[in-house]
Amino acid sequence: MNTISRRLFVMIVLLLTVMSGGAGILYAYGARALYISEQKKTLEEVYGLLLQENIPELCERENRLKNEAAEDEWEELSGGLLEEYENKNLRFRIRDENYELLYATNKTAQVRSKENDTAQNSHLMKLYSEKPKAEYDENVTGGRVVLRGKHVWNGATYYILITESATQINRSTEYAQQVLLLVLLAFLVLGAFLVRIISRGIGLPVEQAARAARKIASKDFSERVEKTTKYRELNELSDSINLMSQQIQNYIRDLETFNQLLQQENLRRVELEQHRKRFVNNVSHELKTPLAIISGQVEMLPMIHDSGKREDYCNSVMEEIGRMNDMIQSMLQIFSVEQGFEDISMEQLDLGRLAKEAFADFMPLFVRQELRAKFEADKESGAEGQNEQSIEAKNGCGESGDFAGAGSGKACMIQGNQENLRRAMNNFLMNAYRYAPKGSHVKVMVAESGNYIIFSVYNEGSQISEKDMERLWDSFYQGSESSGQGTGLGLYIVKSIVAQHGGVCGAENQGNGVEFWFGIPKAGDTK
Repeated sequence: MNTISRRLFVMIVLLLTVMSGGAGILYAYGARALYISEQKKTLEEVYGLLLQENIPELCERENRLKNEAAEDEWEELSGGLLEEYENKNLRFRIRDENYELLYATNKTAQVRSKENDTAQNSHLMKLYSEKPKAEYDENVTGGRVVLRGKHVWNGATYYILITESATQINRSTEYAQQVLLLVLLAFLVLGAFLVRIISRGIGLPVEQAARAARKIASKDFSERVEKTTKYRELNELSDSINLMSQQIQNYIRDLETFNQLLQQENLRRVELEQHRKRFVNNVSHELKTPLAIISGQVEMLPMIHDSGKREDYCNSVMEEIGRMNDMIQSMLQIFSVEQGFEDISMEQLDLGRLAKEAFADFMPLFVRQELRAKFEADKESGAEGQNEQSIEAKNGCGESGDFAGAGSGKACMIQGNQENLRRAMNNFLMNAYRYAPKGSHVKVMVAESGNYIIFSVYNEGSQISEKDMERLWDSFYQGSESSGQGTGLGLYIVKSIVAQHGGVCGAENQGNGVEFWFGIPKAGDTK
């Protein structure tokens, strides 16, 4: 398996091998050339030193030292300028203007010089230059570095030959190559060992991070990467993976919550769509009756010549048109509330004061119907005072109410939309006006019950059957004993408005009549 530590080990070992091999090859092919180049400079420097000497005296002194050393084999040769460089593998030959040998490092050279004829000497003398440059001579066995200089001193010309055999250079290079090879091998082995340790130190944390990443991919966020190395980058990687694990865990948790909310929203949309279809079907059905009545009466008008009957037909048509208009207005109200088309602004309201104003508006209708209407509310709500019939102000917001838990004595403050709540109150009050028998009692009350402020309207009259009670809040539903005066949308509108405020609503048969109520959360308790 190609782990990162193994790949790192192989790559670095290959790199070390290439570097070591390259160093060996570079030395093998470059060291000799570099050494020869340096020796050329050395020969030219030595030649410069010789030019500063008295050549005849130098040769005489060097020969004397060499002869003294030859007579006593235990005496070391030292003290001469030429001998110093001869000990460094340089060789000298110095000749006069007749090409006679004045000094030679090797005796054999002095012997061979006697065998040279004049023609050959003349040819060799032409090889010397007054501004000589050291050169590499490959014609000699093993090669050599040679400098041939012609120097004029006190009117006499001297020929100076300085050489260094390349055999010693080659031998030194071979020895150096062998030593270098051993050093490179040792370096390679030691480097491989160190690389193995380093690669494991890098690879193990990375493998641990990879293992943690695989667990994260499988939604297992229990794994944490420990910071066990001295490498800052690997520690930062560990921190990043741990942070990523925590963030992904949070994101998944949020996503699951969002999915649940989305499913709920989709379910709500499906329900709204079903409701919309049912609503449209009901509207279509309900509009058929008034349209049929209007159509039939309009068709009859040309055949009626009695002005009184014609007026009755026209009034009937106008009533049906008004009923259709009320139905359409109610539909628009419902859609505005349910779909949020209205700009609903909530403010702190005194539900008792709002109920008192609605009650006061309906008092003329109650008087016309000879109804005995009564309003009860909290003094703190600002609803105290007298109307045409009767208004009673109680000390508790719900002290005289018919709800369990009423009677806290606190003000009836809520967060709500005044226009919509007034619309809901008007529906209850209009139903009481329509269905309460002449001379019967109507009681409007604002009371506190738990976390809600309750608005209720009680009217004497026929009670609602259990069958009708179940469907009372459905759209377009009219009870079995309905007079047919309404559209069947009033209570549905009330339910929609109350739901908009996070409240509850209901109806109950009480005593000799019916009580309709809705509750709005008190200010600060709206959910």
